[in-house]
Amino acid sequence: MTMPTERLILHRDLGLEARREFITAARAAMEVSDQDVELDCSTVDAAEAIDDPVIGMLVTLARAARRQGAQVALVRAPRPMRVQFEAAGIAHFFNWQP
Repeated sequence: MTMPTERLILHRDLGLEARREFITAARAAMEVSDQDVELDCSTVDAAEAIDDPVIGMLVTLARAARRQGAQVALVRAPRPMRVQFEAAGIAHFFNWQP
């Protein structure tokens, strides 16, 4: 049975507790779906860089998704976010969607 793709909203400034909650929600979405988990990045401020802890959280989620045969899709991510991820050498972990 194919479950619909789960879409979560990513906010740029996630403190420690917010990251924990986000990881829990994303992992729960991965467990109930056999498709990619989509992260809606439209609320991410394009003018500022993504914090290192948030990047680490996203890479951790992307690796966990890959172990389950899925991907993390970054939807409507601002161009500077993708440029930052490419410069860090981690853009390949994600499926970039408009």
